[in-house]
Amino acid sequence: MYREDKTFAILFTLCLSLLSAPLMGQGAGSAVASEPLHLSVDDVIERVKGQNLQLLMTQESVRRALEQSYQRRAALLPQFSLNAQQSRQQTAYASSSTSLDIPPYNLFTSRIEASLPIFDTQRYADFKIAQLNYAIEQMNYEVATQDLLHQAIFLYFTQLRDLRRVEIARENVEREQALLDLTQQQYDAGSAVKIDVTRSEVRLATERRTLMEAEIAVEDSMLQLKSLLDLDLERAVGLDRGIIMGAKAPPSIKRYGSLEVLTELRPELEKQQKVLTQAELAKKAAGWQRLPTLELFANWGYDSNHAFDGDEAEAWLLGVRASIPLWEGGRIAAESREASAAVRQNQYQLRQLRNQIEREFKFSILEMDSLYAQIEIARDEVRLGHDEVQQASERYREGLGDNRELIDAQIRLADAERSHLNAFYLYGLSRLTFARSIGSVERVLD
Repeated sequence: MYREDKTFAILFTLCLSLLSAPLMGQGAGSAVASEPLHLSVDDVIERVKGQNLQLLMTQESVRRALEQSYQRRAALLPQFSLNAQQSRQQTAYASSSTSLDIPPYNLFTSRIEASLPIFDTQRYADFKIAQLNYAIEQMNYEVATQDLLHQAIFLYFTQLRDLRRVEIARENVEREQALLDLTQQQYDAGSAVKIDVTRSEVRLATERRTLMEAEIAVEDSMLQLKSLLDLDLERAVGLDRGIIMGAKAPPSIKRYGSLEVLTELRPELEKQQKVLTQAELAKKAAGWQRLPTLELFANWGYDSNHAFDGDEAEAWLLGVRASIPLWEGGRIAAESREASAAVRQNQYQLRQLRNQIEREFKFSILEMDSLYAQIEIARDEVRLGHDEVQQASERYREGLGDNRELIDAQIRLADAERSHLNAFYLYGLSRLTFARSIGSVERVLD
């Protein structure tokens, strides 16, 4: 009996282990999936290019445009088809002197048909316009890539700023808590009045509220970044936090060449140039509609009464078809005038875009230089703020005044730390704006 119970226990334990093994494996897999993901700026750039859903949709638009150009090209190539038809019909013939009554008869025809456009300017224009449309969609993809990279790195910088804001808010809470403790001690010793304690409590409550707002902002910017990168919203993500604080000096314009060369790198400019070329071709195509079209056609096959009855007879046809429009109600002239207006419109848009790009580039250079200079000023403000807090704290401990002087000093220090952070943040964004102005967000850290 003891052996049977022992055997049963062993089997029961074995079954439990086999059943729990898949569950343990799933737990291990989820643990791996929930490991923090560490991202640098380069990692963000790669994820945007490879996994952003909006960019993937734009990529499919490029593929569709390519296939549409193949469709238009097919209209210029020989067309072949195989047709077979079995019919039964009756015809009648009658004239003033003769009347024939033809009985119903069967007819089977089989043909290989072919056609080839020899001269058709409209089909050629459609093909060239489709090719340009494919090139335009490629430029749209490049523009979308730059826009999404700009948005992703903007969120990256914003998340780093928000994280640092939380740290600054926590430091402020700690300082205000230390001040409240000190004020309470001074009050208990009779060196302070109740208003000092209340004033410290108000400051502590204010900084706690600021901390809560900063923590919400961190979550918001991280959720936006995860959504843009198509990441699991529950997955922990860590960023390279040395990017903003380790900002380099503004790049020299000399290393990028002339302004004219820079503006040619913008995909928006190249796209608009192709749109203008497409409009000019459409204008030519409108006039080409007055030209004749010439097409070669032929067919070859067999005729008989029934399919595969052994009485087939060879049949074939060869011909040339020409067509020229004589009067179309003024449609071609109207299309030509519309195409001319489209050309002028695109010329204006190209000039406007070029002016906009030049303005963005010049302003980004000025902004970078100015914001970089402000970083050093903000750093000095933080240093002086720490000195002021230390001196005010010593005066308060020695009983040379109430705590208002120390509270004001701590407020100015908190403002200086936020200004210092904001200076780095804005300088990082100015570098991002400069990189976007030259059409290469990837070079934001160069």
